[in-house]
Amino acid sequence: MLTYMRNFRDKLTARQEEILASALEIVAQEGSRALTMKRVARAVGVTEAAIYRHFKNKRHLLLALYGYVKELLLSELSPVLAEDLPAPEKLALFVETMLDYLSKHKGINLILLAETIYHQDEELRKAMLDIFSSFRELARTLIMAGIASGHFERHTDADGFVICLTGMIQSALIKNMLEKDTVGNFDLEAAKKTIPGCILRGLLPRAESQGGAG
Repeated sequence: MLTYMRNFRDKLTARQEEILASALEIVAQEGSRALTMKRVARAVGVTEAAIYRHFKNKRHLLLALYGYVKELLLSELSPVLAEDLPAPEKLALFVETMLDYLSKHKGINLILLAETIYHQDEELRKAMLDIFSSFRELARTLIMAGIASGHFERHTDADGFVICLTGMIQSALIKNMLEKDTVGNFDLEAAKKTIPGCILRGLLPRAESQGGAG
């Protein structure tokens, strides 16, 4: 994972990174329709022609943004796997980190997913799948390590639990986006406790789970 991040960054100039950071902020704050070369140029403080020197069109910029978002995700989540923590605590930290990442970037992953579905573009689909697969592999690695250490039930369907975990996080994010500035405002801190608690009820060995996970 870390090799990918270095390789991706090595391919970018300092100006390209600046452009992608601005593009990410625009999409996160205003949606993908606001992402135009002119709008990015204004955010970066250069001419529109200067943006075209780095990205030949909006689609090229958008594809690069998918890779940039993947790098951000991996840079946030990969260090969690290296933490010297019992598997249940590591899972809770993994969920907390993921929710903080999504909250900080205004649900950018869901926005890009919607963009992918709308355009029905094969390259965008593969780029989005790459983001999802990266998250899935990290989560699966975490669960498999928990099985190996004896913290999680040895007959656990790791792939099934990754799907459940992904669905819970996405649902929490959708709730957050829809309830923003409303009376039923989303409680991020509660989600950080609820999601690991629900997942651990199925992952922990039977006696331990009944004894008080969550």
